[in-house]
Amino acid sequence: MMLNRELLGPSLFLALFTLYAIVAWQIPLLPFEEYEMVTSATLPKVYAGFGILVCLLSIGATLLKPQEQKEEPEQRLDKRDVLRTFGLLVLMVLYSTALEPIGFLISTSIFLLVGFFVMGERRKKILLLASIPVVVVFWFLMTQILGIYLVPGDLWS
Repeated sequence: MMLNRELLGPSLFLALFTLYAIVAWQIPLLPFEEYEMVTSATLPKVYAGFGILVCLLSIGATLLKPQEQKEEPEQRLDKRDVLRTFGLLVLMVLYSTALEPIGFLISTSIFLLVGFFVMGERRKKILLLASIPVVVVFWFLMTQILGIYLVPGDLWS
């Protein structure tokens, strides 16, 4: 059986979550966390375990799908899909490098705008409404309500 589109995504995410789990189990505990139930490593471990479980379920469901449901022609990977994926990976790297200099609000808004554009959305209204309000609300919740520090950027300091 050739690796098709339905198996490629979950397989790549399974590899990613496995690497994430390895890193999560190496997070050192702070001295005061030694006897705590919930530590700084708890949530990463839960995310890794949940991600691995979902990926395995997805792969299993794809492999166990009855043959009569697979009558439609199998979807192959298209060159455009690979280019989109590569474009999003490059965009993520650029986002991580731009986060410190220009700050969370601007860099995340640009990241979402360009990301939606790369994925094929061309309507300006949708691009703006799906990125900027989401970022502003998320920033407000994190910084003003939960008190979590999000980098403001060097432009403002």
